[in-house]
Amino acid sequence: MEPLKLPTELTFLYRSKYKKAKLATLIFGGYLDPYMVFSDFFSASDIKGHLAELKKMYRCAISLKRIKSSPANAIYDRELFSNVLNAAWVIDQTGIRFFQVANKEHYAGMSGGKLNDQKITHYLTDVEIKDPYLGIKNVFKKATLNECQAALYEWLKLAFCKCEFDEDVKGGKRYKYIVKTLICCWLIYEKEILGFERLPATDNEVKN
Repeated sequence: MEPLKLPTELTFLYRSKYKKAKLATLIFGGYLDPYMVFSDFFSASDIKGHLAELKKMYRCAISLKRIKSSPANAIYDRELFSNVLNAAWVIDQTGIRFFQVANKEHYAGMSGGKLNDQKITHYLTDVEIKDPYLGIKNVFKKATLNECQAALYEWLKLAFCKCEFDEDVKGGKRYKYIVKTLICCWLIYEKEILGFERLPATDNEVKN
């Protein structure tokens, strides 16, 4: 999507947080608007597709099996995941929720697909399902952005070459955190970004 002109105050706030995110990121996209990341992310694939590709990368890494089909797609997917992690972290750091953002119609894109309740409740509590921003906050209480980004890098590297891996990578904690983050972002996208027309008007929007 085309970049959206943001209010000056919000632009400076996002920029300062993205500068910090860049320090923790090995692959960094040119985004300065975290909610636009969600629109582009779900234009590339739906949530099931993204989770399937993440699982494929992770399983190949821990089993030391090379990704043989479409390796370029794995590199592209890793970049998408990296950008979404950055966006989630920036949203958590700034505390700016989507209902506070102006020009909401510019963020709506393709549907992010569906997940069954069992999948969602496996990673999120009932409270986090109602408030996915809290789910994101809880992820970054347990793992730093740098740790999550480093895990993505390790999985991609191990999925292309047979070599030793760190036990923590095999343990799956980072994998669960990243899956949880993707599901939280999907919930925000589906409930708020695609559902913005159903949300009541508020005086708390960040105005142009």
